[in-house]
Amino acid sequence: MKNYVLRYGLWGGGISIGLGLINWFTVAQIYGPGVSQAIGYLSIVLSLMCVPLGIKYFRDKLNSGKLTFVHGFKIGLGITFIASLVTFLYSMLFFAMAGDRFDEWSRKGLSETELAEMQAQIAQTPDFVLTPWFQGLVLFLTVFMIGLIINLISSLVLKRAEIND
Repeated sequence: MKNYVLRYGLWGGGISIGLGLINWFTVAQIYGPGVSQAIGYLSIVLSLMCVPLGIKYFRDKLNSGKLTFVHGFKIGLGITFIASLVTFLYSMLFFAMAGDRFDEWSRKGLSETELAEMQAQIAQTPDFVLTPWFQGLVLFLTVFMIGLIINLISSLVLKRAEIND
């Protein structure tokens, strides 16, 4: 694996973890699940800004200002995969350590009717859905899909066959 792909992927995953922890310990505790979820998606998008940065680094510093769509997409795919993998590992660890506290938090502020509906839904879900590895897989896929969109846009915008002076 190329050094720059690994570096930008690890930076993306690290930013995702950092923003996720800040969200959990501040926003989530003050504003609850709705606002926290919106901040969580924003954190994912911000962490994946490492994709266009990595593609641009390759184009400008390593490839004399040239970049095809396919090559840019491959680089972005690698960065996205690594960032998603790091987020998967963090998510598994988070749910293994704080899963019960997360469940309590997600029920906070619900009315009796909403709580009953939530418990009925949970009772119908298979047991594996609430395991740390499955929660990590869901977050991996979420980050990866958002990363694919960012990668597609970045590869289209940053492609350049010739150097424009």
